[in-house]
Amino acid sequence: MVILAVLAMLILPSYVRARSRGRLSACETNLRNMASALEVYSTENDRHFPASLTNLTPTYIQSVPTCPSAGSGTPYVQGFVSMSNPSAYTLTCKGSWHTDLGLPEDAPSFHYGTGLVH
Repeated sequence: MVILAVLAMLILPSYVRARSRGRLSACETNLRNMASALEVYSTENDRHFPASLTNLTPTYIQSVPTCPSAGSGTPYVQGFVSMSNPSAYTLTCKGSWHTDLGLPEDAPSFHYGTGLVH
């Protein structure tokens, strides 16, 4: 019984960290996919980005995704900033969803012209 408890203590942190990394990877994929949709929108709208991510649905994306770490929250909608002059945007996973992996609050982000940043 003691051996099982020791094994669980050794394995559980690795499992939790791997699960958090998987969620971060899925979040980054969501940001990249939304950035692609924003680029298509911009191409079709005189190089202007939408005022809200909900303007992308359903033509450019089916729905605005949710960060897997946030559960039912809307960190992407809250973390989207569109600038009209010059036409640019910042898309952020708003909140402290990935701080367990050493990322700062409101990370990762996808910036027009820069790409994905932590």
